[in-house]
Amino acid sequence: MRSLALLAVVLTSNFLVPSIEAKDIIRDKSPDGEFALEITKEDEGWAAAIINVKTNQNVVGLDIYQNFTEDAHLVWSGDSQRVAFFEPDRRGGSTTVYFRKGSSFDEISLTELDFPDCEEKASEQDSNDKFLKAIESTTKPVKWLSSGELLLEQHFESQMESGATRHCGQTVTIAFDSSHKPSVSNAKRMAKP
Repeated sequence: MRSLALLAVVLTSNFLVPSIEAKDIIRDKSPDGEFALEITKEDEGWAAAIINVKTNQNVVGLDIYQNFTEDAHLVWSGDSQRVAFFEPDRRGGSTTVYFRKGSSFDEISLTELDFPDCEEKASEQDSNDKFLKAIESTTKPVKWLSSGELLLEQHFESQMESGATRHCGQTVTIAFDSSHKPSVSNAKRMAKP
């Protein structure tokens, strides 16, 4: 009887577990239920897309860095007309915005934005400890405001020549004009973690 139970455990782990790992992940549905984030395991890594839930068709192919799928997510506006995608990576992550155009989406890049620097305190500026390298740089979507603006949270961590690290965080509000061009409308430094 024990041999039969052991055989069942071995068969289950060999045949069922790999199929569970290969299953598509669908989450972050739009408020109207029409679209969602799909993350799939492929032969050469992971893939992500915004899909039409009814047809299961990819609407927008999304970038996904290696196997950083856990924190990848969509933040939808209440009317399902705008969505922000957070793509995590090994040193933080970035946000891309999409505006709905019928059954498709137009990408709005935030890379051209002139984000305000996190202001250093006077004592940090006066020290001769120079910047060595960035350890983390994260721009993550928080929520869409009723005004149509997007609230982002940014976090930066830097290593200095002395070996010390400096942290800086801020919330940034992004406005979009009638042609969907983004601009920074507000920024507020957050307290240190």
